[in-house]
Amino acid sequence: MNSVGQNFIRAFIAINLPQVVKTDLETFQRKLKSKIPTDWVRWTAPEQIHLTLRFLGNINIGSVPELESVLRNVCATVKPFELAAENFGWFPEGTRPRVLWVGVSGQLETLNQLAQAIISSTAKWGEPEHRQFQAHLTIGRVKTKIQTDLRKLTEILAQFKPGRFGQWQVTQIDLMQSQLYTTGPVYICIATAPLAG
Repeated sequence: MNSVGQNFIRAFIAINLPQVVKTDLETFQRKLKSKIPTDWVRWTAPEQIHLTLRFLGNINIGSVPELESVLRNVCATVKPFELAAENFGWFPEGTRPRVLWVGVSGQLETLNQLAQAIISSTAKWGEPEHRQFQAHLTIGRVKTKIQTDLRKLTEILAQFKPGRFGQWQVTQIDLMQSQLYTTGPVYICIATAPLAG
């Protein structure tokens, strides 16, 4: 395990997905894997797929109770809302993809307002957030750097036109710890903030 220090943990704030959505995403990953060489992409384990609201990076473990309290206060002002996993693409667009993603639809205005409230209320923790929040579910990260492979990969990816992978009601936000292993990261929920009512 790659430790970040005795008093620090690597953390992020996320919306976790119900099992039925993860199962649908796993089925889609299998379709992609059947067409893509195994050494081109590192696939996100289906049970680890989530919607990141804010990446914190390394935070002091002693700050977790205060951070949880702040998240609970923010979430207490937001009612549960509906999201769906649908569409598919990659960042950046073009012929040099680095991240394969499934999009998020539904009550995006509520999601964006919640994300902005979380980003601003947790600004004193972790790394500063410079990128604008863009809701997506990372299903894989491209490993190959060879231009001919990347070109071929984008041709393969462009053949996939998936529909919807299921919808769910968001009822809570989770503070997650990321533990890095040689086999990949493992995510553990260390605190939960329920939405209002």
